Amino acid sequence: MPLPSLISDAASPPPALGNGAVRVCILGGGFGGLYCALALHQGLNTASQVQITLVEPRDRFNFTPLLYELLTQELAPWEIAPAYRDLLKHTAIDLRQDWADHIDLAQQTVTLRHGRPVVYDYLVVALGSQMRPPATPGSQTHTLPFNTLADAEQLERRLGDLEGLPQVRVVVAGAGPSGVELACKLSDRLGHRGQITIVDRRGEILRSYPARLQRAAARALAKRGVEVYLNAAIETVEADGIAFGYGGHPQHRPADLMLWTVGTVPRSWLGTDAPKPTLFGQCPVRPTLQLLDHSNVFVLGDMAAMPAPGRDRAPTTAQAAYQAGPAVAHNLLALIANRPLKPFVYNHLGDMLTLGQGEAVVCGFGLCLTGRLGGISRRWAYWLRLPTHAHRWRVLRHWLGWQGQGW
Repeated sequence: MPLPSLISDAASPPPALGNGAVRVCILGGGFGGLYCALALHQGLNTASQVQITLVEPRDRFNFTPLLYELLTQELAPWEIAPAYRDLLKHTAIDLRQDWADHIDLAQQTVTLRHGRPVVYDYLVVALGSQMRPPATPGSQTHTLPFNTLADAEQLERRLGDLEGLPQVRVVVAGAGPSGVELACKLSDRLGHRGQITIVDRRGEILRSYPARLQRAAARALAKRGVEVYLNAAIETVEADGIAFGYGGHPQHRPADLMLWTVGTVPRSWLGTDAPKPTLFGQCPVRPTLQLLDHSNVFVLGDMAAMPAPGRDRAPTTAQAAYQAGPAVAHNLLALIANRPLKPFVYNHLGDMLTLGQGEAVVCGFGLCLTGRLGGISRRWAYWLRLPTHAHRWRVLRHWLGWQGQGW
């Protein structure tokens, strides 16, 4: 990722430890935090004395864009959710499987829920986002989310419970990327047994995506017989279905399975001295992704209002966090060495969505690939972004083994 002209940091870096070691604490093991930790470790030379601590409560990394392939058994859980211990076993990164509860910026300390506190010289906050708390009555009780490996496993168990039904009625709340991808995958998974419905209060599917991608998604949904209700405000969710208003009339859609994909919100700052958030609930940061008043603290990913050319901010996507992780690692090394820092420049590489088993749409750089070709392109694009060389090689050998058997 190209990073343009150098800029200097006005504040002096904090002192290193007496033995020369510098303590870097990274909160969050998603696309921002994990890839920052790996890039930082890779950028160190053998003489460097930098202690990297990664705090992450889960035991497995979630490559979230490929979660949908679990529903159609195109990928196995180990491929898209490798254990952190395996990813980090050949590094000196200290993994703390714990929750960060509080950041004390003045004392440069992170309090953990179970383990001893982490004292840092430099801090990276990459805690990502969480599902928007549902305000619709009954939505928390009767719907399932789909954002993590645990969510995918929960959905798999629910699908197993419905295995004996001659018809499975599914309602997906939300016509954004997650809702569209889920609808297509579940339609292919259930086949003629599936009756899939999408309900969204907005007037178009994939509202923030390019028109040609919207058209490709609309064709994929129509091909699978997925019913789509737009400009439909969900009023209540009950055990047997969803009630919503549509065309000025009340509607009730019976359902055996209901999925809630109505947006995410950035996680809140962990501490009483929280930076004043933006209108979107994110931390304002410098172009270098440092906190405005704390040069030794970086915030990236969904939590940060990261700059982006031609936009008010970078999107809250895995793509943006993936790019920001190595950029922060570069600036950390520069700050430790008292060198000028570089601004983060988000580079939009296009959009990709899975639209069923083996099919996808990939749009970028003036091209738009759909169907099987789109599916292959998307799979390989994400393979290149798997977190380590060792894991990519293991996954590739598995894929080639399948291909050798006619896959």
